[in-house]
Amino acid sequence: MRFGTRTELKRKWTPPGHRPKAPIRIGYAFAYLYVALCPFSGEIFAMSLPFMSKACFQLFVQQWQETLTEPTLLVADRASTHQVRLLKDTVITLQHLPTACPELNPVERFFEELRSRLANHVFDSLQQAEEQVIKAVKEFLDEPLKVVSLTNYDYLSNSS
Repeated sequence: MRFGTRTELKRKWTPPGHRPKAPIRIGYAFAYLYVALCPFSGEIFAMSLPFMSKACFQLFVQQWQETLTEPTLLVADRASTHQVRLLKDTVITLQHLPTACPELNPVERFFEELRSRLANHVFDSLQQAEEQVIKAVKEFLDEPLKVVSLTNYDYLSNSS
């Protein structure tokens, strides 16, 4: 998920006849949040990295792999940056989703919720934006059942 200093405007409720007001800042400083989550337990592994690239994705997967103790399935879309070289002794199995099907990817629903928490905020620096992202992710770390309710799609539960 890309985040940064550019304000993302979303809908706001206002009394009838009143135009909603929201501060805006056009900025172009960005970073990326990489997330692996378990839709069954609500566990999250997240890293903020400066680029969306194969090298950053490789770093993310390597760091995540060090925390794993049992075989794990990594579901990713077919973005060119989501290609990774897995080691022979890895516990991770990579499975790509069909092209142009973000609705099948559980992490996209998680990202949607994070984006809604960042919407209509003005960040003067990338560090401020990153602090808000970290704060939002920590809320989900403290309440894994919220992650489960967002990401445990029926097709996952029924595919044992």
